[in-house]
Amino acid sequence: MLRVSKNQHRWKGLLSPRIQSVFEEGAKGLEWAWKQDKKHPDSYPINTWYLFAQIEEQLQNHPKIRKSIKLPPPSPPPQSLTELVDEKIIGVVYEDQNDGSYKDALKQAARAHGAGTSAWRKILRAIDGAYAIDYYGVEFAPKPRVHFLHRNLLTLADSEHLRGLTLEGILDFFEDMCPCGKTHKSDAVRKLMERRAKALRTHP
Repeated sequence: MLRVSKNQHRWKGLLSPRIQSVFEEGAKGLEWAWKQDKKHPDSYPINTWYLFAQIEEQLQNHPKIRKSIKLPPPSPPPQSLTELVDEKIIGVVYEDQNDGSYKDALKQAARAHGAGTSAWRKILRAIDGAYAIDYYGVEFAPKPRVHFLHRNLLTLADSEHLRGLTLEGILDFFEDMCPCGKTHKSDAVRKLMERRAKALRTHP
C-alpha cells in the first residue's frame, strides 16, 4: 500500500476533478505495474512504462482514435545511421542507463581520449539498445539503471497541471504516486530535479 504522511495531498488542490482522478487511478495502476515488473528484475519494466504512457495521454486528453490500418509504403534502404536508428530513442536509452544527458555525452565524446572514449562506449551501448527497440519492440530495451520511476514521476509533475510545485510539493506528490516503497529524501529528489533541469536545457 502507498504510504500516507501528514503533509500529503496538498498538490491535489491544484487539480480539476478529472485530472485528480487521472492521477489517483494512475497511482493504483503504477503500484500494480511495478509489482509485476519486479518479478522480472533483469528486464525492462514494460508494464510500468506503459502505465506512464497511459497517464501522460490521459493528462493531455488526446485519446487515440482507432482508424483502419494502412500499411506504409516500402521505404528505401537506410543511407545513414540516423535513418537506421531514431536518435531520439538513442537519447532516451542513454539517459535510462547513465547519469547526465545524451547531449553532454556527445560533447564529451567529441574530445576523444580518456572521458571522451568512455562517453563514446556508453553511446555505442545506447545505440545497441535503440536498435533493439526500433526493430524488436520496447520489451527488448535494456533495463534502466538510473531512477526510472522517479524520473518519469518528475515528468508528470512538470506537466501543465502541476508545473511550479515546490520541492515540498514534489515530495508530497512522490509519496502519493510512487510505488517504490522507499522513503523519498528531499536532498535526493532535489538533486534529481537539478539533473533533469540540466538535461532539459541541453536539448534543443
